[in-house]
Amino acid sequence: MLQYNKVSQWSDGEEMKKCKVIFRILLIIICCMCFTVTGYARAGGGSGSSSGSGTHSHYYGHDGRRGGPIGMIIWWGTFICMAGGGTIVFHYGVQKAKQKSLRSMKVFEKPGEEWNPKKMKKYVKHAYFVIQECWRREDTSYAEKYLSKNLIQKWNSKLGWMEVNHEKPVQERVRLLNATPVFAFDNEGEEHDRVIYLIHGRMIGYYINIDTGEVVRGKTSPESFYEYWVFIREDGRWVLDEIRQKEEVDVEQL
Repeated sequence: MLQYNKVSQWSDGEEMKKCKVIFRILLIIICCMCFTVTGYARAGGGSGSSSGSGTHSHYYGHDGRRGGPIGMIIWWGTFICMAGGGTIVFHYGVQKAKQKSLRSMKVFEKPGEEWNPKKMKKYVKHAYFVIQECWRREDTSYAEKYLSKNLIQKWNSKLGWMEVNHEKPVQERVRLLNATPVFAFDNEGEEHDRVIYLIHGRMIGYYINIDTGEVVRGKTSPESFYEYWVFIREDGRWVLDEIRQKEEVDVEQL
């Protein structure tokens, strides 16, 4: 009986070692996935963290004991599939919307109305950096040619409120990873013309108190993000009219 207990304890110890090894391997895989999809499924606009009893619970079998290596693999495998599944669906939807938009833009192309996909993408890329710089400078006039009158009014109100709160935006390492058209609409005249680009960017962005220099909002480390930039035609040119966050738009419905 004593010998059986020793063998049983040895088996349990070996099983625990296997569980720890498997756990570490899966943890590394999950971390790699998180870094890969930093801007893909950000909860709350990019916090990337969640809490709850389900996240911190262990896998248990029907007898109340841990399910062992197989159970651990099943539990963590399910977690990984759920984390990556949303990313796959999102990118599939983006590609469908992109192809549809490119076809529409080619149909809409006509003299006097710039719909050429290559020229539009070049314009959006340039506008991205000018508009980011205007926000950093807290001066909408810097990007006046790229902003709608409505958006200028809204942003001036926001910038005025930041001034009251003694806040200043700080931007570093501003990058544009991609700009993808996901919606295009053309009608008689320019009143209803609209094109939406999915912006994939990366930067360090945070706010400081201008009196103390302390960081009051944002992150001091690089962060990737997705945003939908809505362009309209106003006074004969394309201008940014709205920015919507990834979680605010269902790309499948565009």
